Amino acid sequence: MSLRRGSHSVYDTQYHLVWAPKYRKRILTGVVGERMRELLFEIGESYQIEIEELEVSIDHVHIFCSFPPKLSITQVVTRLKSLRVCRHLV
Repeated sequence: MSLRRGSHSVYDTQYHLVWAPKYRKRILTGVVGERMRELLFEIGESYQIEIEELEVSIDHVHIFCSFPPKLSITQVVTRLKSLRVCRHLV
């Protein structure tokens, strides 16, 4: 357990996020899965989302992450599932 510090806070938030493509289609294989992994790490770096574990299976994605309390879970999920990811996967 490592405490992180903000300008006015000390926190240790950890979240396990799971999501799947529509109808759990098996599209996250090979190059698509690798590109998804790269994009999620890039987005995490740009928005202060520390991705501790990431698993891209063929029909779903598991992310174990931490982020500052100034970001809500809704904001984080929206950013991770952003159009940037969708554009590169289609």
